[in-house]
Amino acid sequence: MTDEKKMKIICKWCNVSKICHIVSQEITDHHGKYGIDSVMMAKVKIHKHFKGKNYCKGSDRTITMPLDKMLKYNEKNKD
Repeated sequence: MTDEKKMKIICKWCNVSKICHIVSQEITDHHGKYGIDSVMMAKVKIHKHFKGKNYCKGSDRTITMPLDKMLKYNEKNKD
């Protein structure tokens, strides 16, 4: 697992960068151009947040996404 548990991710539902943390990681097979590739996937928990006056639809959810894509985003937008 990565050293940093808390990261930032763009919420799909409100398109704003929000704090999240990695719950678990797993390796899955992906059929690419050159055969079967192994991809590290991370289950990410998005914390509760508001969109306007109400909670965002993406609040308090767990999504699965490629870990390398998330790490690249966090390196680019490091505070």
